[in-house]
Amino acid sequence: MPHGVTRGPAGRLVGSPWEVPMPGSSGATPSAPSRRECLDAEGRTARPTPHVLPLTAAQRKIWLAEQDASGAHEAYRISQCAHLHGPVDTGLFEAAMRQVLAEADTLRVRITATPDGPVQEVHPAADSAWACVDVSGEPDPHGAARRWIAADMAEPIDLAHGPLFRCALIALRADHWLCYLSAHHVVADGYSLFLITRRFTRVYALLAAGEPVGASPFGSLADLVKADLDYRSSPRYAADGAYWKRTFSDPPAPAPLPARPAPTDGRQGTDSGYLAEQALRVSGERPLARPEALQKAALAAGIARSRFLCAAAAVYAHRLTAAPEVVIGLAVTGRPQRALMTTPGVLHNIVPLRLRVHSGMPLAELLTQVDRAMNEAVAHQRYPGEDLARDLGLPGSIASRFSLIVNVMPLGRPLSMGGIPCTVSGVHVAAGRPACLKLLALDRRDGAGLRLDVQATREQYTRADLADHQRRLLLLLDAMATADPHRHVGALHSGNLSNA
Repeated sequence: MPHGVTRGPAGRLVGSPWEVPMPGSSGATPSAPSRRECLDAEGRTARPTPHVLPLTAAQRKIWLAEQDASGAHEAYRISQCAHLHGPVDTGLFEAAMRQVLAEADTLRVRITATPDGPVQEVHPAADSAWACVDVSGEPDPHGAARRWIAADMAEPIDLAHGPLFRCALIALRADHWLCYLSAHHVVADGYSLFLITRRFTRVYALLAAGEPVGASPFGSLADLVKADLDYRSSPRYAADGAYWKRTFSDPPAPAPLPARPAPTDGRQGTDSGYLAEQALRVSGERPLARPEALQKAALAAGIARSRFLCAAAAVYAHRLTAAPEVVIGLAVTGRPQRALMTTPGVLHNIVPLRLRVHSGMPLAELLTQVDRAMNEAVAHQRYPGEDLARDLGLPGSIASRFSLIVNVMPLGRPLSMGGIPCTVSGVHVAAGRPACLKLLALDRRDGAGLRLDVQATREQYTRADLADHQRRLLLLLDAMATADPHRHVGALHSGNLSNA
Protein backbone atom coordinates (compact mmCIF):
# COMPACT_ATOMS: atom_id res chain seq x y z
CA MET A 1 0.00 0.00 0.00
CA PRO A 2 1.40 3.44 -0.86
CA HIS A 3 2.81 5.27 2.15
CA GLY A 4 0.50 7.74 3.82
CA VAL A 5 -2.75 6.46 2.28
CA THR A 6 -5.47 4.74 4.25
CA ARG A 7 -7.44 2.34 2.13
CA GLY A 8 -11.20 2.09 2.34
CA PRO A 9 -13.30 -0.88 1.18
CA ALA A 10 -13.13 -1.55 -2.55
CA GLY A 11 -10.94 1.46 -3.11
CA ARG A 12 -13.41 3.97 -1.72
CA LEU A 13 -12.03 7.23 -0.46
CA VAL A 14 -11.53 7.52 3.27
CA GLY A 15 -14.56 9.23 4.82
CA SER A 16 -17.76 10.11 3.01
CA PRO A 17 -17.40 11.20 -0.63
CA TRP A 18 -17.24 14.98 -0.88
CA GLU A 19 -19.35 15.51 2.25
CA VAL A 20 -16.95 17.86 4.02
CA PRO A 21 -14.92 20.68 2.49
CA MET A 22 -11.24 19.84 2.09
CA PRO A 23 -10.92 17.44 5.06
CA GLY A 24 -7.65 17.14 6.91
CA SER A 25 -4.88 15.31 5.15
CA SER A 26 -5.67 11.70 4.37
CA GLY A 27 -1.97 10.94 4.54
CA ALA A 28 1.27 12.26 5.88
CA THR A 29 1.58 15.92 6.74
CA PRO A 30 4.55 17.94 5.50
CA SER A 31 7.43 16.95 7.74
CA ALA A 32 9.42 20.17 7.59
CA PRO A 33 7.97 23.29 9.26
CA SER A 34 9.56 25.38 6.53
CA ARG A 35 7.02 24.06 4.04
CA ARG A 36 4.18 25.77 5.88
CA GLU A 37 6.34 28.86 6.17
CA CYS A 38 7.00 28.67 2.45
CA LEU A 39 3.27 28.79 1.79
CA ASP A 40 2.80 31.81 4.03
CA ALA A 41 5.90 33.70 2.95
CA GLU A 42 4.91 34.99 -0.46
CA GLY A 43 1.76 33.14 -1.52
CA ARG A 44 -1.36 35.13 -2.22
CA THR A 45 -4.06 34.70 0.42
CA ALA A 46 -7.79 34.47 -0.27
CA ARG A 47 -10.00 37.48 0.33
CA PRO A 48 -11.52 37.69 3.82
CA THR A 49 -15.14 37.97 2.63
CA PRO A 50 -17.10 36.76 -0.40
CA HIS A 51 -17.62 39.21 -3.22
CA VAL A 52 -20.27 39.08 -5.90
CA LEU A 53 -19.64 39.29 -9.63
CA PRO A 54 -21.81 38.91 -12.73
CA LEU A 55 -21.22 35.93 -15.01
CA THR A 56 -19.20 36.16 -18.19
CA ALA A 57 -21.10 35.61 -21.44
CA ALA A 58 -19.66 32.07 -21.68
CA GLN A 59 -20.69 31.29 -18.09
CA ARG A 60 -24.20 32.60 -18.61
CA LYS A 61 -24.62 30.40 -21.68
CA ILE A 62 -23.68 27.31 -19.64
CA TRP A 63 -25.86 28.32 -16.70
CA LEU A 64 -28.89 28.88 -18.93
CA ALA A 65 -28.31 25.61 -20.78
CA GLU A 66 -28.16 23.64 -17.55
CA GLN A 67 -31.51 25.03 -16.44
CA ASP A 68 -33.01 23.08 -19.35
CA ALA A 69 -30.97 19.91 -18.75
CA SER A 70 -32.69 16.86 -17.33
CA GLY A 71 -30.33 14.94 -15.10
CA ALA A 72 -27.29 15.09 -17.40
CA HIS A 73 -24.99 16.30 -14.63
CA GLU A 74 -21.81 15.17 -16.33
CA ALA A 75 -22.77 17.02 -19.52
CA TYR A 76 -21.57 20.20 -17.82
CA ARG A 77 -18.46 18.81 -16.19
CA ILE A 78 -14.90 19.38 -17.26
CA SER A 79 -12.41 16.81 -16.02
CA GLN A 80 -8.80 15.86 -16.47
CA CYS A 81 -6.59 12.95 -15.48
CA ALA A 82 -2.81 13.00 -15.18
CA HIS A 83 -0.45 10.12 -14.47
CA LEU A 84 2.20 10.65 -11.79
CA HIS A 85 5.08 8.17 -11.94
CA GLY A 86 6.99 8.31 -8.68
CA PRO A 87 6.67 8.46 -4.88
CA VAL A 88 4.03 11.14 -4.28
CA ASP A 89 3.98 12.78 -0.83
CA THR A 90 0.26 13.00 -0.06
CA GLY A 91 0.77 15.76 2.50
CA LEU A 92 2.65 17.90 0.00
CA PHE A 93 0.03 17.13 -2.63
CA GLU A 94 -2.76 18.45 -0.42
CA ALA A 95 -0.73 21.49 0.64
CA ALA A 96 -0.02 22.35 -3.00
CA MET A 97 -3.68 21.96 -3.93
CA ARG A 98 -4.77 24.16 -1.02
CA GLN A 99 -2.36 26.85 -2.22
CA VAL A 100 -3.75 26.76 -5.76
CA LEU A 101 -7.30 26.91 -4.41
CA ALA A 102 -6.37 30.04 -2.46
CA GLU A 103 -4.86 31.62 -5.57
CA ALA A 104 -7.52 30.77 -8.18
CA ASP A 105 -10.72 32.73 -7.48
CA THR A 106 -12.83 30.71 -9.88
CA LEU A 107 -12.28 27.48 -7.93
CA ARG A 108 -14.02 29.02 -4.90
CA VAL A 109 -17.09 30.32 -6.75
CA ARG A 110 -20.75 29.58 -6.04
CA ILE A 111 -23.50 30.47 -8.53
CA THR A 112 -26.81 31.80 -7.25
CA ALA A 113 -29.93 33.04 -8.99
CA THR A 114 -31.19 36.54 -8.22
CA PRO A 115 -34.13 38.58 -9.57
CA ASP A 116 -31.62 40.27 -11.89
CA GLY A 117 -30.12 37.01 -13.12
CA PRO A 118 -27.38 34.63 -11.97
CA VAL A 119 -24.33 35.93 -10.10
CA GLN A 120 -21.15 34.32 -8.82
CA GLU A 121 -19.82 34.69 -5.29
CA VAL A 122 -16.12 34.18 -4.66
CA HIS A 123 -15.75 32.64 -1.22
CA PRO A 124 -12.65 33.09 0.91
CA ALA A 125 -12.31 29.51 2.11
CA ALA A 126 -10.61 26.89 -0.02
CA ASP A 127 -13.50 24.50 0.49
CA SER A 128 -13.37 22.41 -2.65
CA ALA A 129 -13.58 18.66 -2.18
CA TRP A 130 -10.41 16.62 -1.84
CA ALA A 131 -10.00 12.85 -1.63
CA CYS A 132 -7.15 10.38 -1.41
CA VAL A 133 -8.14 7.00 -2.80
CA ASP A 134 -6.19 3.73 -2.80
CA VAL A 135 -7.14 1.09 -5.37
CA SER A 136 -3.69 -0.52 -5.53
CA GLY A 137 -4.97 -3.66 -3.81
CA GLU A 138 -7.80 -4.23 -6.27
CA PRO A 139 -7.49 -7.03 -8.86
CA ASP A 140 -7.82 -4.40 -11.59
CA PRO A 141 -6.61 -1.04 -10.19
CA HIS A 142 -7.16 0.80 -13.47
CA GLY A 143 -10.72 -0.49 -13.74
CA ALA A 144 -11.38 0.43 -10.12
CA ALA A 145 -10.09 3.95 -10.77
CA ARG A 146 -12.34 4.26 -13.81
CA ARG A 147 -15.36 3.15 -11.80
CA TRP A 148 -14.59 5.59 -8.99
CA ILE A 149 -14.24 8.47 -11.44
CA ALA A 150 -17.40 7.42 -13.31
CA ALA A 151 -19.34 7.48 -10.05
CA ASP A 152 -18.04 10.94 -9.25
CA MET A 153 -18.83 12.25 -12.73
CA ALA A 154 -22.41 11.05 -12.29
CA GLU A 155 -22.84 12.99 -9.05
CA PRO A 156 -24.80 16.24 -9.35
CA ILE A 157 -23.08 19.49 -8.39
CA ASP A 158 -25.06 22.07 -6.43
CA LEU A 159 -24.10 25.37 -8.04
CA ALA A 160 -25.34 27.40 -5.08
CA HIS A 161 -23.60 25.43 -2.34
CA GLY A 162 -20.76 23.64 -4.10
CA PRO A 163 -18.07 22.63 -4.07
CA LEU A 164 -17.74 23.26 -7.81
CA PHE A 165 -14.17 21.95 -8.00
CA ARG A 166 -12.98 18.50 -6.96
CA CYS A 167 -9.60 16.83 -6.76
CA ALA A 168 -8.64 13.23 -6.06
CA LEU A 169 -5.26 11.55 -5.77
CA ILE A 170 -5.72 7.89 -6.70
CA ALA A 171 -3.03 5.32 -5.88
CA LEU A 172 -2.71 2.68 -8.61
CA ARG A 173 0.66 1.44 -7.30
CA ALA A 174 3.22 2.77 -4.85
CA ASP A 175 4.98 4.46 -7.77
CA HIS A 176 2.01 5.17 -10.04
CA TRP A 177 -0.72 7.64 -9.12
CA LEU A 178 -3.59 9.30 -10.91
CA CYS A 179 -4.41 12.97 -10.32
CA TYR A 180 -8.09 13.59 -11.11
CA LEU A 181 -9.36 17.17 -11.40
CA SER A 182 -13.01 17.94 -12.07
CA ALA A 183 -15.10 21.10 -12.06
CA HIS A 184 -18.44 22.32 -13.21
CA HIS A 185 -17.93 23.88 -16.62
CA VAL A 186 -19.47 27.12 -15.39
CA VAL A 187 -16.30 27.87 -13.36
CA ALA A 188 -13.53 26.38 -15.51
CA ASP A 189 -12.78 25.78 -19.17
CA GLY A 190 -10.06 23.63 -20.72
CA TYR A 191 -7.50 26.40 -20.68
CA SER A 192 -8.18 27.00 -16.99
CA LEU A 193 -7.36 23.39 -16.15
CA PHE A 194 -4.08 23.82 -18.02
CA LEU A 195 -3.23 26.90 -15.91
CA ILE A 196 -4.22 25.14 -12.69
CA THR A 197 -2.21 22.01 -13.49
CA ARG A 198 0.88 23.99 -14.43
CA ARG A 199 0.75 26.06 -11.24
CA PHE A 200 0.00 23.04 -9.06
CA THR A 201 2.99 21.07 -10.30
CA ARG A 202 5.19 24.13 -9.79
CA VAL A 203 3.98 24.66 -6.20
CA TYR A 204 4.49 20.97 -5.34
CA ALA A 205 8.05 21.11 -6.69
CA LEU A 206 8.85 24.25 -4.69
CA LEU A 207 7.42 22.79 -1.49
CA ALA A 208 9.35 19.57 -2.01
CA ALA A 209 12.54 21.63 -2.29
CA GLY A 210 11.66 23.68 0.81
CA GLU A 211 11.48 26.89 -1.20
CA PRO A 212 8.91 29.73 -1.10
CA VAL A 213 6.05 29.29 -3.56
CA GLY A 214 6.29 32.92 -4.67
CA ALA A 215 3.54 35.26 -5.69
CA SER A 216 0.57 33.83 -7.55
CA PRO A 217 0.78 34.12 -11.34
CA PHE A 218 -3.00 34.27 -11.63
CA GLY A 219 -5.00 37.39 -12.37
CA SER A 220 -8.21 38.08 -10.47
CA LEU A 221 -11.61 36.79 -11.51
CA ALA A 222 -12.98 40.31 -11.04
CA ASP A 223 -10.60 41.62 -13.71
CA LEU A 224 -11.54 38.78 -16.07
CA VAL A 225 -15.27 39.51 -15.65
CA LYS A 226 -14.67 43.23 -16.14
CA ALA A 227 -12.76 42.56 -19.37
CA ASP A 228 -15.68 40.49 -20.64
CA LEU A 229 -18.22 43.19 -19.79
CA ASP A 230 -16.03 45.92 -21.29
CA TYR A 231 -15.76 43.94 -24.53
CA ARG A 232 -19.54 43.81 -24.94
CA SER A 233 -19.73 47.61 -25.02
CA SER A 234 -16.55 48.21 -27.02
CA PRO A 235 -15.84 49.08 -30.68
CA ARG A 236 -14.04 45.72 -30.86
CA TYR A 237 -17.31 43.89 -30.23
CA ALA A 238 -18.99 45.84 -33.05
CA ALA A 239 -16.07 45.18 -35.41
CA ASP A 240 -16.08 41.46 -34.61
CA GLY A 241 -19.81 41.28 -35.22
CA ALA A 242 -19.44 43.07 -38.55
CA TYR A 243 -16.74 40.59 -39.63
CA TRP A 244 -18.86 37.55 -38.82
CA LYS A 245 -21.96 39.01 -40.48
CA ARG A 246 -19.96 39.57 -43.68
CA THR A 247 -18.53 36.06 -43.54
CA PHE A 248 -21.97 34.48 -43.07
CA SER A 249 -24.14 36.93 -44.99
CA ASP A 250 -25.31 33.92 -47.04
CA PRO A 251 -24.79 30.99 -44.64
CA PRO A 252 -24.38 27.57 -46.23
CA ALA A 253 -27.00 24.94 -45.60
CA PRO A 254 -26.35 22.70 -42.59
CA ALA A 255 -24.26 19.64 -43.49
CA PRO A 256 -24.57 17.28 -40.53
CA LEU A 257 -22.66 14.02 -40.56
CA PRO A 258 -24.92 10.97 -40.89
CA ALA A 259 -25.83 9.50 -37.52
CA ARG A 260 -28.37 7.02 -36.25
CA PRO A 261 -29.87 6.22 -32.86
CA ALA A 262 -27.46 4.18 -30.80
CA PRO A 263 -28.49 1.39 -28.43
CA THR A 264 -27.66 1.72 -24.76
CA ASP A 265 -24.58 -0.36 -23.96
CA GLY A 266 -23.61 0.55 -20.42
CA ARG A 267 -22.36 3.70 -18.79
CA GLN A 268 -18.81 2.84 -17.79
CA GLY A 269 -15.72 4.52 -19.17
CA THR A 270 -13.89 3.14 -22.16
CA ASP A 271 -11.07 0.65 -21.75
CA SER A 272 -8.62 3.23 -23.08
CA GLY A 273 -9.40 6.14 -20.77
CA TYR A 274 -10.30 7.04 -17.21
CA LEU A 275 -12.93 9.71 -17.70
CA ALA A 276 -16.54 8.65 -17.58
CA GLU A 277 -18.76 8.57 -20.61
CA GLN A 278 -22.16 9.50 -19.36
CA ALA A 279 -24.01 11.91 -21.64
CA LEU A 280 -20.99 11.73 -23.95
CA ARG A 281 -19.25 8.78 -25.50
CA VAL A 282 -15.51 8.99 -25.86
CA SER A 283 -13.32 6.94 -28.14
CA GLY A 284 -10.18 7.23 -26.01
CA GLU A 285 -7.00 8.96 -27.12
CA ARG A 286 -5.08 7.51 -30.06
CA PRO A 287 -1.84 8.82 -31.57
CA LEU A 288 -0.92 9.33 -35.19
CA ALA A 289 0.99 6.48 -36.77
CA ARG A 290 3.75 8.90 -37.86
CA PRO A 291 3.71 12.02 -35.69
CA GLU A 292 7.10 13.10 -36.99
CA ALA A 293 5.70 13.24 -40.54
CA LEU A 294 2.99 15.70 -39.48
CA GLN A 295 5.54 17.90 -37.74
CA LYS A 296 7.75 17.88 -40.84
CA ALA A 297 4.81 18.68 -43.14
CA ALA A 298 3.68 21.54 -40.89
CA LEU A 299 7.18 23.04 -40.87
CA ALA A 300 7.41 22.72 -44.66
CA ALA A 301 4.03 24.42 -45.10
CA GLY A 302 4.85 27.10 -42.53
CA ILE A 303 1.69 26.45 -40.51
CA ALA A 304 0.76 24.92 -37.16
CA ARG A 305 -0.17 21.25 -36.83
CA SER A 306 -3.67 22.26 -35.77
CA ARG A 307 -4.27 23.54 -39.32
CA PHE A 308 -3.85 20.01 -40.64
CA LEU A 309 -6.43 18.69 -38.19
CA CYS A 310 -9.00 21.32 -39.23
CA ALA A 311 -8.26 20.60 -42.89
CA ALA A 312 -8.75 16.88 -42.26
CA ALA A 313 -12.05 17.62 -40.50
CA ALA A 314 -13.21 19.64 -43.52
CA VAL A 315 -12.27 16.90 -46.00
CA TYR A 316 -13.89 14.27 -43.81
CA ALA A 317 -17.13 16.24 -43.48
CA HIS A 318 -17.19 16.85 -47.24
CA ARG A 319 -16.77 13.14 -47.98
CA LEU A 320 -19.59 12.12 -45.66
CA THR A 321 -22.02 14.86 -46.70
CA ALA A 322 -21.00 15.76 -50.29
CA ALA A 323 -21.53 19.40 -49.30
CA PRO A 324 -19.42 21.89 -51.30
CA GLU A 325 -19.11 24.07 -48.19
CA VAL A 326 -18.78 22.86 -44.63
CA VAL A 327 -18.70 24.73 -41.34
CA ILE A 328 -16.25 23.47 -38.73
CA GLY A 329 -16.60 24.68 -35.15
CA LEU A 330 -13.23 25.75 -33.73
CA ALA A 331 -12.87 25.89 -29.94
CA VAL A 332 -10.91 28.97 -28.82
CA THR A 333 -9.83 30.33 -25.44
CA GLY A 334 -11.57 33.70 -25.87
CA ARG A 335 -8.43 35.27 -24.43
CA PRO A 336 -6.74 37.45 -27.07
CA GLN A 337 -5.08 39.67 -24.46
CA ARG A 338 -2.01 38.57 -22.52
CA ALA A 339 -3.53 39.58 -19.16
CA LEU A 340 -6.46 37.22 -19.74
CA MET A 341 -4.10 34.33 -20.49
CA THR A 342 -3.03 34.18 -16.83
CA THR A 343 -6.47 33.98 -15.23
CA PRO A 344 -8.47 30.78 -14.67
CA GLY A 345 -12.14 31.28 -15.47
CA VAL A 346 -14.60 30.79 -18.32
CA LEU A 347 -14.19 32.79 -21.52
CA HIS A 348 -14.03 29.99 -24.09
CA ASN A 349 -15.96 30.20 -27.34
CA ILE A 350 -16.55 28.10 -30.45
CA VAL A 351 -16.17 30.05 -33.68
CA PRO A 352 -17.28 28.89 -37.15
CA LEU A 353 -14.81 28.13 -39.95
CA ARG A 354 -16.54 28.33 -43.33
CA LEU A 355 -14.57 26.19 -45.78
CA ARG A 356 -14.98 25.25 -49.43
CA VAL A 357 -13.92 21.71 -50.28
CA HIS A 358 -14.01 19.63 -53.46
CA SER A 359 -12.21 16.46 -54.44
CA GLY A 360 -10.11 18.19 -57.13
CA MET A 361 -8.71 20.81 -54.73
CA PRO A 362 -4.93 20.58 -54.18
CA LEU A 363 -3.96 19.94 -50.59
CA ALA A 364 -1.83 23.10 -50.51
CA GLU A 365 -4.83 25.20 -51.55
CA LEU A 366 -6.99 23.72 -48.81
CA LEU A 367 -4.29 24.27 -46.17
CA THR A 368 -3.87 27.89 -47.26
CA GLN A 369 -7.63 28.43 -47.02
CA VAL A 370 -7.79 26.79 -43.59
CA ASP A 371 -4.82 28.78 -42.29
CA ARG A 372 -6.36 32.06 -43.44
CA ALA A 373 -9.79 31.18 -42.02
CA MET A 374 -8.32 30.17 -38.66
CA ASN A 375 -6.19 33.31 -38.41
CA GLU A 376 -9.22 35.50 -39.10
CA ALA A 377 -11.45 33.52 -36.74
CA VAL A 378 -8.95 33.77 -33.89
CA ALA A 379 -8.65 37.53 -34.50
CA HIS A 380 -12.43 37.80 -33.96
CA GLN A 381 -12.76 34.96 -31.45
CA ARG A 382 -14.66 36.73 -28.67
CA TYR A 383 -17.93 37.31 -30.54
CA PRO A 384 -20.55 34.89 -29.11
CA GLY A 385 -22.16 32.40 -31.47
CA GLU A 386 -25.59 33.20 -30.02
CA ASP A 387 -25.13 36.85 -30.99
CA LEU A 388 -24.14 35.86 -34.53
CA ALA A 389 -27.20 33.61 -34.84
CA ARG A 390 -29.36 36.52 -33.69
CA ASP A 391 -27.70 38.85 -36.21
CA LEU A 392 -28.36 36.38 -39.03
CA GLY A 393 -31.89 35.53 -37.93
CA LEU A 394 -30.98 31.88 -37.32
CA PRO A 395 -32.80 29.90 -34.64
CA GLY A 396 -30.69 28.91 -31.64
CA SER A 397 -26.95 29.11 -32.18
CA ILE A 398 -24.57 29.08 -35.12
CA ALA A 399 -23.54 25.67 -33.75
CA SER A 400 -26.52 24.21 -35.60
CA ARG A 401 -24.46 24.69 -38.78
CA PHE A 402 -21.40 22.76 -37.58
CA SER A 403 -20.47 19.48 -39.24
CA LEU A 404 -17.70 18.84 -36.71
CA ILE A 405 -16.15 20.62 -33.72
CA VAL A 406 -12.37 20.74 -33.36
CA ASN A 407 -10.73 21.47 -30.01
CA VAL A 408 -6.92 21.47 -30.00
CA MET A 409 -5.43 21.68 -26.52
CA PRO A 410 -1.70 22.54 -26.54
CA LEU A 411 -0.12 20.94 -23.48
CA GLY A 412 3.13 22.89 -23.60
CA ARG A 413 6.35 21.46 -22.25
CA PRO A 414 6.23 18.25 -20.17
CA LEU A 415 5.31 18.87 -16.53
CA SER A 416 7.16 17.60 -13.47
CA MET A 417 6.32 17.60 -9.76
CA GLY A 418 9.76 17.89 -8.21
CA GLY A 419 11.20 15.18 -10.43
CA ILE A 420 7.96 13.17 -10.68
CA PRO A 421 6.77 13.19 -14.32
CA CYS A 422 3.19 14.44 -14.73
CA THR A 423 1.53 13.32 -17.97
CA VAL A 424 -1.97 14.50 -18.82
CA SER A 425 -3.66 11.52 -20.47
CA GLY A 426 -7.33 12.31 -20.47
CA VAL A 427 -9.45 15.43 -20.83
CA HIS A 428 -13.24 15.50 -20.83
CA VAL A 429 -14.51 18.89 -21.97
CA ALA A 430 -18.29 18.87 -21.96
CA ALA A 431 -20.57 21.76 -22.79
CA GLY A 432 -23.93 20.11 -22.85
CA ARG A 433 -24.89 17.69 -25.59
CA PRO A 434 -23.16 18.62 -28.84
CA ALA A 435 -25.20 17.96 -31.95
CA CYS A 436 -22.15 16.76 -33.88
CA LEU A 437 -18.89 14.89 -33.48
CA LYS A 438 -16.26 16.67 -31.41
CA LEU A 439 -12.58 16.08 -32.15
CA LEU A 440 -10.43 16.69 -29.08
CA ALA A 441 -6.71 16.74 -29.87
CA LEU A 442 -4.03 16.89 -27.19
CA ASP A 443 -1.02 18.56 -28.81
CA ARG A 444 2.05 17.43 -26.89
CA ARG A 445 5.45 19.09 -27.12
CA ASP A 446 7.36 16.04 -25.90
CA GLY A 447 7.69 14.39 -29.30
CA ALA A 448 4.44 12.42 -29.01
CA GLY A 449 2.60 14.88 -31.28
CA LEU A 450 -1.18 14.97 -31.59
CA ARG A 451 -3.36 12.43 -29.81
CA LEU A 452 -6.95 12.35 -31.00
CA ASP A 453 -10.09 11.62 -29.02
CA VAL A 454 -13.56 11.63 -30.63
CA GLN A 455 -16.59 12.52 -28.52
CA ALA A 456 -20.31 12.49 -29.25
CA THR A 457 -23.68 12.01 -27.61
CA ARG A 458 -24.74 8.54 -26.57
CA GLU A 459 -28.01 8.92 -28.47
CA GLN A 460 -26.34 9.31 -31.86
CA TYR A 461 -23.27 7.08 -31.91
CA THR A 462 -22.14 3.71 -30.63
CA ARG A 463 -18.61 3.02 -29.41
CA ALA A 464 -17.96 1.22 -32.69
CA ASP A 465 -19.09 4.32 -34.61
CA LEU A 466 -16.63 6.53 -32.76
CA ALA A 467 -13.81 4.03 -33.17
CA ASP A 468 -14.44 4.00 -36.92
CA HIS A 469 -14.54 7.78 -37.19
CA GLN A 470 -11.36 8.05 -35.13
CA ARG A 471 -9.56 5.44 -37.24
CA ARG A 472 -10.51 7.13 -40.51
CA LEU A 473 -9.57 10.60 -39.29
CA LEU A 474 -6.15 9.38 -38.14
CA LEU A 475 -5.62 7.66 -41.50
CA LEU A 476 -6.58 10.88 -43.28
CA LEU A 477 -4.21 12.95 -41.12
CA ASP A 478 -1.37 10.53 -41.81
CA ALA A 479 -2.13 10.68 -45.54
CA MET A 480 -2.11 14.48 -45.50
CA ALA A 481 1.18 14.54 -43.61
CA THR A 482 2.94 12.42 -46.21
CA ALA A 483 1.21 13.63 -49.38
CA ASP A 484 2.63 15.90 -52.05
CA PRO A 485 1.15 19.38 -51.44
CA HIS A 486 -0.19 19.41 -55.02
CA ARG A 487 -2.09 16.16 -54.62
CA HIS A 488 -5.87 16.44 -54.84
CA VAL A 489 -7.64 15.96 -51.53
CA GLY A 490 -9.99 13.46 -53.16
CA ALA A 491 -7.04 11.10 -53.60
CA LEU A 492 -6.12 11.07 -49.91
CA HIS A 493 -6.79 7.72 -48.27
CA SER A 494 -8.94 7.50 -45.16
CA GLY A 495 -10.21 3.93 -45.23
CA ASN A 496 -13.81 2.78 -45.31
CA LEU A 497 -16.44 3.18 -42.63
CA SER A 498 -16.79 -0.40 -41.47
CA ASN A 499 -20.39 -0.10 -40.35
CA ALA A 500 -21.70 2.19 -43.08
